[in-house]
Amino acid sequence: MVEAESKKKNRLFILFMAAMVLSGCAEIDPFETPGKVIMNPLGNESIRVGMSKEEVISKWGEPDLINPQPAVDASRSKAEEWVYKAKKFTPVPLDSGYLNKNMYLYFDGNNLVKLSENPL
Repeated sequence: MVEAESKKKNRLFILFMAAMVLSGCAEIDPFETPGKVIMNPLGNESIRVGMSKEEVISKWGEPDLINPQPAVDASRSKAEEWVYKAKKFTPVPLDSGYLNKNMYLYFDGNNLVKLSENPL
């Protein structure tokens, strides 16, 4: 009788531990911003010259830094450098855009005119 009760307690303990492990896994979120990875899982091929600021934000989110730049021509349109900093410790195992290297985007007014891995 004591042995049967001991087995029952062991089974309950194992079930309890299994439930704890499985419920704990549901809370793990390895990505800093999973929405970005879901929207563009294969990287920056969707970012191209001519895109508007809103289009870039919809693909990569807000930039880490925005640096004002001197006007490119006589039109005096607002030029900016947007910096997306590398996320060195991402679990994504492929070249996923700016996640593994800094990216510098240059806007003249509202339009993207240049992308670079190095600042100008």
